[in-house]
Amino acid sequence: MKILYIRMAMKRNRILTAAVTLAVGICLSACSLTPGFRKEAGPPTSHIVTRIGEAAYRIDLQGLASTSRHGVTSHLLKRAATVTLEAGCDYFIVSGGEVRGENEMQSTPFAGSSPESPSGSLAEGTARLSQRYSGSVLFQIFKGEKPLDNPLAFDARALAR
Repeated sequence: MKILYIRMAMKRNRILTAAVTLAVGICLSACSLTPGFRKEAGPPTSHIVTRIGEAAYRIDLQGLASTSRHGVTSHLLKRAATVTLEAGCDYFIVSGGEVRGENEMQSTPFAGSSPESPSGSLAEGTARLSQRYSGSVLFQIFKGEKPLDNPLAFDARALAR
């Protein structure tokens, strides 16, 4: 009876060891795939500052797929504040601009339980529609106190914080 108990315990240990090894292997393989599926993060990808007059500027900005409309607007205003301060001025007045949304198709990896589609061929993945925002702002920079009666006037120091 003791020998039978020992054999069953050894068999159970082998099954447990195999299960743990399989679980660790799956976890490690998932970790190696994770970077390909991560969402983009951080500030918008690029912006171009163009001086179009003695005190007039234009900033064009292309956002990431994960950048919201509000994020693009906020970054445009913060960048305008930085340009204003770098020029030695105190405030800026927005004279134009826009934020545009563009639809973009993104492919996603296959996430089903079977690698075959109903037709019998290998499934390649799917696509999803995402919105990418870009924008521009036209502004003029000034020295002195920001006019309180103009809602398009922004204190550069307050925005740059």
